[in-house]
Amino acid sequence: MSTDHSSSSPFPIANPNTNRQTANYQRSIWGNSFILSDACDDNEITLAHKGQQLEDLKEEVRRELIAAASDPLKQLKFIDAIQRLGVAYHFKKDIEEALQDTYDGTNDVYHDLYDDALRFRLLRQQGFDISCG
Repeated sequence: MSTDHSSSSPFPIANPNTNRQTANYQRSIWGNSFILSDACDDNEITLAHKGQQLEDLKEEVRRELIAAASDPLKQLKFIDAIQRLGVAYHFKKDIEEALQDTYDGTNDVYHDLYDDALRFRLLRQQGFDISCG
């Protein structure tokens, strides 16, 4: 069984002797920095800067979480937002402490069903034994 693909191909075979025109493309305004970015020594500086920026942002979130302690509902909403953003693992200890304070302060008055449901859900997800009634 012979397999001759040259005649069955829908595309013509290119002739190596064909003279093709070339386009005179302008140089990119971006340069080669994206192509050569791995070989650049600035990578270490950039990574260190981004690491420092990350730590600064995490510290800012911690301060906001502590500042929200004066308003338990605001703090619960803030914890909910942190969890929904998927960054709660960075603040696990802080969230546990805040929810423990919320759990211990059972006298807190919540104004509507949303507030009660939020408190209930966050405490239950964290493993606190809280009744639904």
